Amino acid sequence: MEIKLFDKFCILTPLSPKLDKRECIRLYNEIRNYKNLSIGIDLTFVQDCTIEFIEELYKITPLGIFNISSDIFTLFNMMNVDKLVNLFVSEQDFKENKHRLINRKFNVIR
Repeated sequence: MEIKLFDKFCILTPLSPKLDKRECIRLYNEIRNYKNLSIGIDLTFVQDCTIEFIEELYKITPLGIFNISSDIFTLFNMMNVDKLVNLFVSEQDFKENKHRLINRKFNVIR
């Protein structure tokens, strides 16, 4: 896991292609060490995640996630993760707190 510390930000980058229970525990322990900073998780290298990862997200808010693969983003939208965690396109958007990804679930009314 790669950890980048900035003035008021901590960026955690899991290097594993799959976030399973073991990786979630490691991630959660690192997040606890940096509670006073804005935590961001960079999912650049992650291609798959388990339900344990999503359950951990419910425990550790506020949190920002960026560089999300399309498969994981679809899963996040279906499970309404965007309502609890801030989803961003890039690290820069996370730092500026702009351009959040939100699933609005619009319907066409006739």
